[in-house]
Amino acid sequence: MSSGVGADDACVNLFEEMKLRRKYAFIVYKIDGDQIVVDLALTAEESAALGSEASYEKFIAQMPEGEGRYGVFDFEYDTGADGIRNKLVFFLWAPDTARIKSRMLYASSKQAIRLRLNGINTEIQCTDPAELSFESVFEKLAPSDAKPVHKAAK
Repeated sequence: MSSGVGADDACVNLFEEMKLRRKYAFIVYKIDGDQIVVDLALTAEESAALGSEASYEKFIAQMPEGEGRYGVFDFEYDTGADGIRNKLVFFLWAPDTARIKSRMLYASSKQAIRLRLNGINTEIQCTDPAELSFESVFEKLAPSDAKPVHKAAK
């Protein structure tokens, strides 16, 4: 199903900076009219100042209770013998508390942005805050023996 919503070029440009230069810790996108636009991006420097746990908390705080959003978060985890790994995770946030029209618009427009973001490792769809919890997401994306990398605030 196509909604007629397209992704703004800035969405892809910031993602490429995130993927290739590790310039951003996360990017949040929203639908504004007939375009998917960048809502907020946290730089790697800002994330280092906050620490990894606070950065993820800031990311999930950008997912409003009554509206949908898309997001990409750069997760780090330690596999032990294989060292530290990163995964770019795409989120579709379509909360049960949002209007049906909003949920349908975000669901039907997902491909407009998802197809333009090459290099996403994992995709997670969330409808309530429990599904956004760090533990829930980490369980879905990392190997069973992996441990999260917790960086303290600088």
